[in-house]
Amino acid sequence: MPLMQRLLSLIGPSAKGLTQRGDQLTRPPERRKNRRMNARQGTRVLIIDDCSIAQVELGKLFASAGFSVSQTEESERGLSMACFEYPELVVLDVGMPGMNGFEVLKRMRRDPLARRIPVILISGNPRVAEHVRKVKLDLDGFLKKPFTRQAIFKLIENMLDENKVPRRANERRHFNSPTLLKSIRQHLIRQ
Repeated sequence: MPLMQRLLSLIGPSAKGLTQRGDQLTRPPERRKNRRMNARQGTRVLIIDDCSIAQVELGKLFASAGFSVSQTEESERGLSMACFEYPELVVLDVGMPGMNGFEVLKRMRRDPLARRIPVILISGNPRVAEHVRKVKLDLDGFLKKPFTRQAIFKLIENMLDENKVPRRANERRHFNSPTLLKSIRQHLIRQ
């Protein structure tokens, strides 16, 4: 019995979506009609979520797409990381002990640099989804848990500028981050 057939008999033909053709394992054809545009490699994303399972799963999801991932389960620490490390995207859970996600978002929008960071709010509470629809919040996306890989990457794809960097809607064309961040930091140091 050839090696591939023996392996398939042990692990089954559906292992990781592989099928057998001759003595080779092949991937199934691509199901996506339109090719997804990914953010550039190394895009810095901060995940603020008190659920360790959600952190691990989101971390794996973003790492598999080439993102650089930072995580915290504490809202106060997440706010500090957002305001001092300036990630290029924040994924923020609403329901957290202490300061909730709405308050973190409000405080981020008060900071002159952190207000430029796109924020995707996530929540498993159906009432939060209704609240987000009714109240005008200064955020860039909302996803109700559980959500799919496709849903979050589609949301991020809609945020990308011409350099494949996530941007807020009003800044996608006119924002040159390295130059602007450098000048703002120099201004803050002088004060």
